[in-house]
Amino acid sequence: MKAFSFKKLVVSCLLLGTLAACQTLTPETSMPVGVAVPPPTAFRDLCARAPEECVLPLTRETQEILAASHYMVKDLVIPTEEEGDYWQTLSERSTGDCEDFALTLRKYLRESMPEYGGAFLLATAYTEMGQYHAVLTIETEKGTLVCDIRFPQCAPWESFSYEWHLREVAGQRHWEDIGNHKILAELRSASVKKKR
Repeated sequence: MKAFSFKKLVVSCLLLGTLAACQTLTPETSMPVGVAVPPPTAFRDLCARAPEECVLPLTRETQEILAASHYMVKDLVIPTEEEGDYWQTLSERSTGDCEDFALTLRKYLRESMPEYGGAFLLATAYTEMGQYHAVLTIETEKGTLVCDIRFPQCAPWESFSYEWHLREVAGQRHWEDIGNHKILAELRSASVKKKR
């Protein structure tokens, strides 16, 4: 099967003398969002064979990049409680809050590892003190990590005593309401301990 060629498609459209045949290149809506279901078995097999196709592999190199980026951005963003809700990505040392840290770290990680750009997603939650909060989540081959301005390093999402709220969806304009999955994680952990 020959590879798709964008140039061939454009030339074909020009030769046809009409854009009618090429209007499919301009989408007008996004695909609908459905309910969560397990991925196809063949896709799970692909991810097992080549995890880099699906999530960030936790190699020594990627872990060093994560740690260095987290440290650098923690130094770049001077934690400050802001009035109002103004989200921004910082490029130089300045005051900022949780979402500024998450956005800035996401930018640096996407620049450092562009092939895994979809693994770095923003999420919001309520802290143990009931404050609305934003973090960066990272989908890895072993599960989800959370990088948070409040802590010195990234950690597994289950270790945070947060009430989760919303999470960015890779490549989409909408986010997902992920609800309070901490309770589900505790139940899952308890059931695993019982089986042992």
